[in-house]
Amino acid sequence: MKIAITYNADTHLKPHLNEVERLGEDEVAESALDVHAALAQHHHCELFPVGDCIAGALLAIRDYAPDLVFNLCEGVLGRTRWEAHFVLALDLLGIPYCGCDAVTIALTQDKGLIKQLLRQLGVATPEGLAVAPGCPEGQILADIDAMLRRARSGRVIVKPIREDGGIGVDATGVVRSAAAALARCHAVWAQYQQPALVEAFIDGEEYNLALYASQQGLVALPPGQIVFAPGLAPEARVVGWQAKWNIGSVEDISTESRIAHSLDPTLLAEINATCRHVAGMIGMSGYCRFDLRRGPDGRINIIDINANPDIGPGSGFRKALAAADIRFEDFLCELIHVRLHGHRVPWASAA
Repeated sequence: MKIAITYNADTHLKPHLNEVERLGEDEVAESALDVHAALAQHHHCELFPVGDCIAGALLAIRDYAPDLVFNLCEGVLGRTRWEAHFVLALDLLGIPYCGCDAVTIALTQDKGLIKQLLRQLGVATPEGLAVAPGCPEGQILADIDAMLRRARSGRVIVKPIREDGGIGVDATGVVRSAAAALARCHAVWAQYQQPALVEAFIDGEEYNLALYASQQGLVALPPGQIVFAPGLAPEARVVGWQAKWNIGSVEDISTESRIAHSLDPTLLAEINATCRHVAGMIGMSGYCRFDLRRGPDGRINIIDINANPDIGPGSGFRKALAAADIRFEDFLCELIHVRLHGHRVPWASAA
């Protein structure tokens, strides 16, 4: 079988990122190499970095005539909001690919939009507000102030609405006043050139759940847990760019990602049921990861959904595969088999 492995090689087109955030961006190439090494044992594989020219990359892929594309692009041309566009281009060219489709990626990439959808579905998620440049700031200040009064933590967190990998998320975004939140929104607009999400901050236990489609149906991997050191300030208890990429920083040293081996059965059932339900409702396919926090009422809240999560060495997804005793090569083969045999939505039973 001929497999094209695509990934975005566009860090040079993201001058807004700081040097540490760039390290995280560059790791997508490492993931692509790892996927290539695993699949090349049994298939003819070629890497296709997508850099300065999308048309050129698509023509090269078409000329290669692959049986399937394993797509790892997390945006193209330096624009995270175009992540779904590249997948849609593969659809238009009639090239099958592993992973979620364009609609699901677009839905989950916009943190404000998916939050509205979750609330309409009756799924617990922190109260949030999308704030774009040019908004009526007086009304926004009043809305944030009301949100702060309702938030049990007395804080909100402000982050870019379309970034992932912890980009734009750190302790400076967790604030106690509407004025500080609006100031942070201005900073997000200026640096990341996109709206900001102002969200009620939950200072609670953090979990994550990885899911993928197999020949037997939906597989939920062992959940992960983020453990913060007791001395870490509440506003620093976020898995942002410092904790993810700044090796040796206080946030890195004080934040541990591990498999939650001994969860209370009731909590484990709630995590699985919540994530499976949402996956089915928004038509997930391929593989994904849910980020979750336990609210003060004990209920699991969805913080974020990543329809194209990191599967590189050392990622939480890989730790979950290892905990389930599933080889990376077998995981990739399951995704390929499901895609090529037309079972694009095995999630329906999850709902």
